[in-house]
Amino acid sequence: MLRHKRAIVTLLSIVLVLSAVLAGCSGQSKTSTSTISANNASEQVLNLNLGDEPPTLDPQKATDEVSFTILNDVLEGLVRYDMNGKIEKGSGLAKDWEISEDGLTYIFHLRDAKWSDGNPITAYDFEYAWKRALNPNTASQYAYQLFYIKGAEEYNSGKGSADQVGVKALDDKTLQVTLKAPAPQFLGLTSFPTYMPLEKSIYEKYGDKVGSDPNTLVYSGPFIIKSWEHEQSITLEKNPNYWDKDNVKLQTINFTMIKDNNSLVQNYDTGALDSIFIPGDYIDKYKDSPEYHNYALATVWYLQFNNKDKIFKNANIRKAFTLAINRELFVKEVAKNGSIPAEAIVPPGIPGYNGDFRSEAGQGYFKDNDVAQAKEYLQKGLQELGLSKLPSIKFLTGDIDTAKKYAVALQQMWNQALGVQVEIQSVAFKVRLDMMDKGDYQIVLAGWGADYNDPMTFLDMWETNNGNNTAFYSNPNYDKLIEEAKVNGDLKARNEEMIQAEKILMEDMPIGPLWFQARAYVVKPYVKDLYLPTFGPDWEMKWTYIEGKK
Repeated sequence: MLRHKRAIVTLLSIVLVLSAVLAGCSGQSKTSTSTISANNASEQVLNLNLGDEPPTLDPQKATDEVSFTILNDVLEGLVRYDMNGKIEKGSGLAKDWEISEDGLTYIFHLRDAKWSDGNPITAYDFEYAWKRALNPNTASQYAYQLFYIKGAEEYNSGKGSADQVGVKALDDKTLQVTLKAPAPQFLGLTSFPTYMPLEKSIYEKYGDKVGSDPNTLVYSGPFIIKSWEHEQSITLEKNPNYWDKDNVKLQTINFTMIKDNNSLVQNYDTGALDSIFIPGDYIDKYKDSPEYHNYALATVWYLQFNNKDKIFKNANIRKAFTLAINRELFVKEVAKNGSIPAEAIVPPGIPGYNGDFRSEAGQGYFKDNDVAQAKEYLQKGLQELGLSKLPSIKFLTGDIDTAKKYAVALQQMWNQALGVQVEIQSVAFKVRLDMMDKGDYQIVLAGWGADYNDPMTFLDMWETNNGNNTAFYSNPNYDKLIEEAKVNGDLKARNEEMIQAEKILMEDMPIGPLWFQARAYVVKPYVKDLYLPTFGPDWEMKWTYIEGKK
């Protein structure tokens, strides 16, 4: 049995943890460098498992947490979150900024910093990268993250020009950004990979191959990519040209891409890996160890239905598959990591108007494990489709052990509750993303983590034609609410619009929520200040160091 205090995390405890971390603590997050220097005799090498191959390290095209984890290490934006989840002036490539009283104009002043090739990082590199993300020819799925900028959406949709986009380098060190409406989350967004700078000459040299190999990028972050053995490993080394190199202690980070759970655990036990996320079957092995930890993420996992599929275009079929799942049993007996059942999209801990969004919107929109209602939806859906029985359904998932195990559990629940036959398709991460983009699936097990601390990060992706809307969902009423919420300066009304949008989403159910994620992990005691953010990359390692390793 799992240790209850950590493995069976209650909803309240997850809310408290997320609220504390996402809201940001008031204290400083500065590593005691003098202490580190005095005791820093250990070899500064960290060994972790990335799990999967990054699909792309092109900052304007990357969409996934595997890629984001590497990009956060090797690139830097205007700001960087500290270990308390706060943004301080001077935390990134902007040493300072001013915001106009109406909240529409930002003036960023860049620090003296260099790319890894020795060239200066300038405001022009930001203007170029942001407009590249918005260029329709780039086909960036995350282009919409820049739509807060005046003229950005128009340029991306072909109704405006690059010159009309509200981002302009006034000189090498000054970047002016004009928003179309006040957006409190904008500052945090400038740490997001799509907002990372790009040296124009690198793109002109490598074109679409940017980010495909170590030599097709230049680096602005704490580390550089030393080597990349595709599908096997990535090695990072400290960036000697990084502006804050004195506060970076690690010399090397070795990432493996182990997918087999037994090998993963063996590598941790032998010391080949310094920290791992614990597969559910191994919780008991570590649960009493002082190396064991558990934390909640601002992440929701869900069934994503292909709304263009001839079967799953039907909302009642989608509801049948969603309600047939026993989430409570799944998180307790399968995931075993402290995750909690999800009957909504926005995770607990994300702030609403005057508190937690989940508390303001309600905890859920349907009953867990409602098999009777699921059967009714199935019959209604079959009737609407003119079918007497469903054909075998294809369920797409990843090729790591944990993903396969999850898929089998869900497959069995559908079979027992609805009597449907489901065929599991296990493919590599990059292949799965490609199949989702192309709509080459019926159901896929998918997860979404917050890009910033606001409910909108879980909602705007389901707008019609959004680059990340690979469920191909479309509802004009939903789109209208999201668009209004994005520019509504009345925060109470904005919050109500997002609540109404989530209700519509759950009524249409293009995706079926499963669980809000928590993670259990172990870390060797000699690893210090390894920060695991609740959103964004898996690890923040700028301040990590090794001390006392024997």
